[in-house]
Amino acid sequence: MRHPRGVIAVAVAAALALSGCGGGGGGSSSSGDSGSTTLSWAIASAPRAIDMYGDFSANANVVGSLVNEPLVTLKNLKLEPSLAASWKATSPTTYVYTLREGVKFSDGNPVTAEDVAYSFNRHLTEDSTSQSVSHLKTLKEASVTGGNEVTVKLVKPDATWVYDPMFAPVVEKAVVEKAGDQYGAPGGTVVGTGPYKVESFSASDGIVLKRNENYWGPKPPFEEVHFTYVADPNSLSLALRSGDVDGSFGLPLSKVAQFDKLPGVTLTEGDALATASLMMDLDTPPFDDIHVRKAFAYAWDAPTFAKTVLGGHATPANAIASPGFWANLADQAKVDEIYKSIPSYSFDMQAAARELAQSKTPQGFSTSISYPDSRPELGQALQVLAEKLKQLKITLTVKEIPYSQWVTLISSHKDLKIQIAQWNPDYPDPSDLILSQYPSSHAVKNQYNLSNYRDDTVDKLIDKELASTDDAERIETMTSILKKVAEDVPNVNLYWPKTIMAVREPYKYQNYNGMYASELWVYNLAKAAS
Repeated sequence: MRHPRGVIAVAVAAALALSGCGGGGGGSSSSGDSGSTTLSWAIASAPRAIDMYGDFSANANVVGSLVNEPLVTLKNLKLEPSLAASWKATSPTTYVYTLREGVKFSDGNPVTAEDVAYSFNRHLTEDSTSQSVSHLKTLKEASVTGGNEVTVKLVKPDATWVYDPMFAPVVEKAVVEKAGDQYGAPGGTVVGTGPYKVESFSASDGIVLKRNENYWGPKPPFEEVHFTYVADPNSLSLALRSGDVDGSFGLPLSKVAQFDKLPGVTLTEGDALATASLMMDLDTPPFDDIHVRKAFAYAWDAPTFAKTVLGGHATPANAIASPGFWANLADQAKVDEIYKSIPSYSFDMQAAARELAQSKTPQGFSTSISYPDSRPELGQALQVLAEKLKQLKITLTVKEIPYSQWVTLISSHKDLKIQIAQWNPDYPDPSDLILSQYPSSHAVKNQYNLSNYRDDTVDKLIDKELASTDDAERIETMTSILKKVAEDVPNVNLYWPKTIMAVREPYKYQNYNGMYASELWVYNLAKAAS
C-alpha cells in the first residue's frame, strides 16, 4: 500500500544463503562530514505506530525502516542480509536463519533467538491485529533451534518467502509484552536495532529519531532525523522553499510543476512500481454487476489524464502489477507480450453506455467515494471520471478526507462500495500486489482485497505460483491470473505512476525507486559535489 529479481526458488534461496554473509546496514556514511547534522523530512501524516504490526502504511515504513530491522533487507531492489548473517532452505517449507552476532537493541539488551522467533509468531496469534500479516501468509511458526539460530516452517512452499521476513522486523519480546497494545504508538515504547532510536513520537508535533549508539552497522550520516507531517502540497512546497524540511518522497504528480522551480531543490524521478486503482465491492449493488464495472472501465480516459494532468509522469495501466516488477524475471520483449495478452478497456463512452444498458441499473445511479488528502492526483482522477460518468446518468460524489481517516476506512473493510488507492510495492516481484489484492482470504479486515473478489480459479493459480520453483512457470501462472482478473473487472487500474522526490541542497539522492520505504534510505543521501 510494498516494492525485481529472478524467481525466488528454494535453490536460489540456498545459493543466496551461501553467499549472503556480507553486512546489511545500507553502506558507509556518505554525508561527507562527521555526521553531526540534523535531517528534516516530511511525511504526509502521523503513523499510527512505528511498528509494522500496528501500521503498515508507507508513512510508517519510512520512519520504521530506520528504527526496526528484519532478518533480510533490500538495497537497490536486491535482497541482502540484515539481522540474519545467512540463511538456507533445507526443504521447500523450511528455512534456517543464522543470526548476526553481537547485535543489541537500542536499550542495550542483546538480540536473542527467542526475540527473533517471537517477532514472527506475534503476527499469527489468534487475537492478532497485525497490519503486515498478509505477507506472512504461508508462515506456520518460527522456533529457536540453536543459540544463534531460528528455523521457520511454512504451511506450504512459497516462491516469495525469502522476502517475507522483511514484514516481521525484530522486536524485543519482553518490551512488547509489557507495552501491550500501546507498543509503537505515539508516546509509547519503541525499541529496535536500527541505526536510529525514537527520541520522541507525537501524533501532532512530529517524530524525532536520534542516532542509535548501539547500532551494529555503519554509522548513519545524520545525528538526528526529524519528521514533520505535511499532507498539503502547497504547504510542502513552502516548507521546502523555506528550508523547514530537507526533502520528501512521493510528491503528488499533478503538483510537480510547483516544486520544479523551487530554488535549491532537486527533483528526482524513479519507477514507482505502483498502481493507482479503483476497487469496486463485488458484495454490494450495483458493483456486483459486471456490466456496471465494465462501464466504469470504459469511461476512464487514462491516456489524456496521464498526459495533461500528470504531466506524462504516468502511463495507462491494465493490470495491478506494473511492468517494472518483471525486470529480473523476463526480458522486455516477454514483458511486452505479457501486457498485450491482458484484456484492456480503452476509453470508449459508447462501449460504456452499451455495458450500462445491459446492467440491472440501465438508468444510472448515485454513489460516493473518498480519497486521501495526501494524494490529490487521485481526487483529480475521480473528478475526471465523474464528469464522464455523468453522460451515463451515474452521479459519483467525490470527497477528500484526511489520510489517517482514509487508512482507517479501508483497513476496517466496512461499507466499501467503491474505493481508490495508489498501491505501492512491498517487495520487487510481480506477485506482490497480486497477493495483496486477489486472494479470497484477503477479503477481510486489515487486508486489502477491497473488491471482496473471490474466485476459485484465481485462488488455485495463486497457490500454484507460490509453490513453483521455475521462472517460466511463474511467469505463465501470474499472466493467467492477471488475464482472469481483467476479465472479471473487480478493479479498474487507472495508471502506473512514476515516483518523484524532492531534496534540498546540499544533498542529492542516489538510486531512487518506489521501494524507498523498505530500505535504509538515509544512506542514499549524499552531499552534492561543490
